This record gives sequence, structure tokens and C-alpha cells, in this order.
Amino acid sequence: MPEKNHRRFALSDIARIGVFSALAFAANAPFLVIPNVEIFTLILFLSGVFLGIIDGLGVAIVAGIIFVFFNPNGPQTIFIVGLAQLLGFVLYGLAGGVLRQLVLHYQNTRGLMLLMAICGASLTLWYDITTNLAFAVVIGPFWPTLVGGMGYGIIHLISNTVIFAFSSLIINRIWKRIGYLLPPVAIY
Repeated sequence: MPEKNHRRFALSDIARIGVFSALAFAANAPFLVIPNVEIFTLILFLSGVFLGIIDGLGVAIVAGIIFVFFNPNGPQTIFIVGLAQLLGFVLYGLAGGVLRQLVLHYQNTRGLMLLMAICGASLTLWYDITTNLAFAVVIGPFWPTLVGGMGYGIIHLISNTVIFAFSSLIINRIWKRIGYLLPPVAIY
């Protein structure tokens, strides 16, 4: 009998990972026309916050693979850059899971806004540095390619910092709704 419950739990995890992965990809679709402005990484981070470390990593891996290889703007044809992107996406899901308790129990709205802005800025900075370095190493010449990517990196850094900061205004509302509609998810 316990095996049946364990299997059901595993299937519910897979379902949650699938739903959040689809949400990340679909919610980002309207932003594809604006270079480096996206909510994909925010949803990966929030999947870690709402689902925990393991399922958050699962969402980041599944959604990241879909994003890298089946992007409507075209797949990433440079393997090393795609791998750097995927590792960056995994870091967003992991960070959300690690910071779960802090984010969900933060009482001060301004403090949570600052925390989320710092998370968005630091994770995006890491993501942009690693992907731009991978691109510069593979494509070359190194310095002109690296400097050329900085403009888009700055846009990405600013937009993600703002998007993450303002997401703090709805995180607790979403968590309460999840707890009401899907109580097993809200166990932490």
C-alpha cells in the first residue's frame, strides 16, 4: 500500500513540474519580441520557492531544455552556450528553493522587495556573465564579442531586477491561493 502512495506522490511531482514548465514557457512568449526582457527566469525562481528545491530544479531543467532547444526565436545551435544557459536556469530554480522559507515568511513588504531585487540582479548577472563568456570563447574574438554582449546584458540585468522586485507584491497572494487550492503543495 505505501508503494501506491509513493507512486501517486511521484506522479503529482511530475505533474507540478510539467505545469510550472509550461507556465514558464507560455508566460514568456509575449516577451520574445523584446530583447532580454523576460519573466521566464522569474517563474523558474518562483517554482523553487513554491515547489521546493527538488521540484524547482526539475522545472528549471525541463523548461530550460525546452527554451534552449525549442525556442520560437530559434534553437541554440552552439552547444556550450546552450549548456551555460541551462546551468543558469538551474541556478534560478535552486536559488528559489534555497530561499523558499525566507521569501515565503518575509513580513516586511519593502524588505521582500529588496530581497527579490537582489536575487534578480545577482542571478541575472551570473547568468549573463556565464553565457556571454561561453559565447565569447566559442565565437571569438574574445574581447569584442564579450563587450558586444554587455549592452544586452545591462538591459537584462535592469529588467530582471525590476521584475523580480515587483513580483514581491504578489508572492504571498499566490502562496495563499496555492495553499487553498492545492494543500499538498503548500507543505513546507
